[in-house]
Amino acid sequence: MTKPLPFDRVFQDHHASDDRFPGFLLVNHGRSETVDPRTLAASYGQMTLRAIGFGLENLEEPEAAYPALFLARHTVELYLKGLVPDWEAQRTKDKTRHHIDYLVDILNSQLEPDYDEAEISALGEFLNQMSIVDPQAMAFRFRDGAKQSFRKEPLDEPEIWIDFTALRESLALIFEALDMLWLKELEAVA
Repeated sequence: MTKPLPFDRVFQDHHASDDRFPGFLLVNHGRSETVDPRTLAASYGQMTLRAIGFGLENLEEPEAAYPALFLARHTVELYLKGLVPDWEAQRTKDKTRHHIDYLVDILNSQLEPDYDEAEISALGEFLNQMSIVDPQAMAFRFRDGAKQSFRKEPLDEPEIWIDFTALRESLALIFEALDMLWLKELEAVA
């Protein structure tokens, strides 16, 4: 006899039992004010680093880079929006909800009074490069998602090498720093 298929158990009500439920309760299809944005960003950060590891394990398959690059860009966006709570009000009409370049500029100006200028500049340059590589969070979602103008630096041609070891190291530092910054801001408000 074959094992029963799991399909009918995926989306079903959880009936109370002593067993721990092996999944999650999703409220309003993820559109819930109860979701902690900092925890969400940190969760995406952990998955980004795991996806980069997957890419490093599969260097012979260029497609293995896409999930990591998509998650990296998305995670940066989540952190920046968390650190700029009025991001939507500050967004100009020429920017979609997924542009991050203006958020990088706002974050840089917020950091200037308290942090080293060289570090702020290095962070801003890296985040702006991510914005240029994937300006609207579409480049690594689909096979044909990379609709990009290569007239902007550093992309003056349609090929760019991405060192995944350096990417992992960079993002681990950035996620940790942005998480600490976010916690610091939350403590200042409390």
